[in-house]
Amino acid sequence: MWNLLDEQGKRSILINVPMTSPPEDINGIVISGILSPHEKGFSGRFEIDKESIMDKEKTLAKMFQWEITKTERALHMLKTEKWDLFFIVYHLSDFVPTIYWKYMDVNHPQHSRDDTLSRAVEDAYKVLDDILGRFLSALDSNTHVVVVSDHGIGPSTRVFNINEWLRQEGFLHVKAAAVERALSPEKVAALIEQHTLIRKLVKMIPVSFQKKAYRLIFSRSKNVFRRIEARTSSAYAYSHAHFASIWLMNKDNEEKNEDILSLIEKKIKKFKDPETGEKVITHVYKRDHIFHGASVDSAPDLVVEAVPHYSIRSQRLGNLFSEPLQSGDHRMNGIFIAYGPHIKKDRLGEISIFDVCPTLLVILGLPVPSDMDGNVKEIFKEGFQVKKEVPESQRYVQQQPYTEEEENTIKDRLSALGYFD
Repeated sequence: MWNLLDEQGKRSILINVPMTSPPEDINGIVISGILSPHEKGFSGRFEIDKESIMDKEKTLAKMFQWEITKTERALHMLKTEKWDLFFIVYHLSDFVPTIYWKYMDVNHPQHSRDDTLSRAVEDAYKVLDDILGRFLSALDSNTHVVVVSDHGIGPSTRVFNINEWLRQEGFLHVKAAAVERALSPEKVAALIEQHTLIRKLVKMIPVSFQKKAYRLIFSRSKNVFRRIEARTSSAYAYSHAHFASIWLMNKDNEEKNEDILSLIEKKIKKFKDPETGEKVITHVYKRDHIFHGASVDSAPDLVVEAVPHYSIRSQRLGNLFSEPLQSGDHRMNGIFIAYGPHIKKDRLGEISIFDVCPTLLVILGLPVPSDMDGNVKEIFKEGFQVKKEVPESQRYVQQQPYTEEEENTIKDRLSALGYFD
């Protein structure tokens, strides 16, 4: 979006937007967010996850303070810099529920009673509500304000280890199939959290050694993919939240590929959790059902969707199911709120995440490129002029690739978080 604004001579300020490192050369200011190899000073989840295992109450206060400090700096820029688009990302409504959901939810199988932590999720939204109020107070009546999330949040009560399922069904083979039963991140986290003495002993270890141990335990997930027997395997999976993408290993024989995909689809649709008797997978999508465009051949062959309270993980072998490391996880439905002089007061029905960008471009008084997915939502007051669609944007994205060292840093961090294998 800021590339399109740049084409029109508009000035953007971006704060804490993921995957904006290294910053592009645009008309404005870019302060990179997470997935940067140099994310000191921002609420990088890599450190939060480690710290929350050791002291959840202290970590909660630290997260709140990081977001408040970020707001103070952002408000200064809001008031002193010229801008057409001011875009700031907050992670509090993601990080806090994923870590602290079990303290709030009495029905969660990992529920732990704690008078302070049981309010953590509610308090996080109160902090964000106060932050939003501060922004609104700093803006004049001619400014439009949009609040949007890329996903929702809900409980994670059980983890389905999809590559172990593929292994047991004969679709995936690994070298020296040493299954990882003993030292898993989930077990280590549970031991530290449940035993005060262990937590005290760990705290006595120098921080540098704590970090090394943390990375060693959490980065073991990479071994799954390094150990795949490519010649004899037919498929493997990547995952996050309650979705997983399944990829074929060898694609020389199209007819054979279709047979493999059909067999995986048939088997995984029937698969039930032996402990609960519940079907785990609700939908299986073939590539051409959900992907289109020039790069469609680079998309996964299948995408599977689980019952939302099942998180799917691709890093673990040894057990089909495991306890969640995080008691909350992503949900499909997020939020979209728009407010301003040209926005009518109404309840918006359904909106796709693809609709957000074209709608924001119209709010900014810009035309929508013809090659952009999504539609402009009818949220505007009568008489507001929407500019006509224009041909494809010719803007070349100037962002530079990571160095090999930076890429490895980010891979290690994502492996620890479950975002990347």
